[in-house]
Parts: sequence; structure tokens; C-alpha cells
Amino acid sequence: MEQNNNEKITIEDLARMVKNGFDETAKKSDIEDLKLDISGLKKEVTNISYKVNQIDKRLFSLEEDIYVNKKKQTEKLEGRVSFVERKLGIEAAQ
Repeated sequence: MEQNNNEKITIEDLARMVKNGFDETAKKSDIEDLKLDISGLKKEVTNISYKVNQIDKRLFSLEEDIYVNKKKQTEKLEGRVSFVERKLGIEAAQ
């Protein structure tokens, strides 16, 4: 075989060129694999982010429910204590 500048190519040169070609193909394949991995990771992170947001919403809702229930319980107990104080003729503590 001959190159463009009319130099003869040895078997070793040809083998080196073929090896370099395979190495480049392997690199490209590795890059494609990395791209797929990164794409998969992005999807997983998006899914995890969605789930965390849902958990956050549920926790906020639970916190609101607890606050409202505690407030109602406190108001109910204050009313009962006030009733007992009036019946006993005790001044309400301020």
C-alpha cells in the first residue's frame, strides 16, 4: 500500500492505524455510554425531586392540620376552664 506522498506503508503502520481506529471507536462508544448514564441520572434526579416535593407538600398539610387541631383543643380547654372558674367563683388568671 502507498500513502499520498508515495511512501510505502508497512504492515506495522497499517496495524497501528487499525488499532488507532478501534481505539477511537471505543472512546466514542464510552462517550455514548456516559451520555446515556447521565441522561438516566437526570431522569432519576427529576423523579426524586418530584417525590421530595410531594413529601414536602404532605408534611406542610400535616403541620397545618396539627396546628388547627391544637388551636381548637386549646380554645375548647380554655372555655372549660373558664366555665369551672366562674362556677367556683375563681378569678381568671391573666
